[in-house]
Amino acid sequence: MEYVYVFIVGSEWEDMIILLSKEDAINESIKYPNARVEIFSKNNIPGYTPTYNYYKNGNLIQYSQIHKVRK
Repeated sequence: MEYVYVFIVGSEWEDMIILLSKEDAINESIKYPNARVEIFSKNNIPGYTPTYNYYKNGNLIQYSQIHKVRK
């Protein structure tokens, strides 16, 4: 599956950076531990959809983990 990674450090869309490799996504999340790098997957129609997973401080945070903690 093909992914893109969106580095989110500020609150404005101009602050977002699109990364094309998993390694860059992990490295940026380590370099900026208070930011997160959202993961989007390519879909059948032109575009990408959010997976609701992200990297923070080098760790993969999965939606299923977050959902279990909040219940």
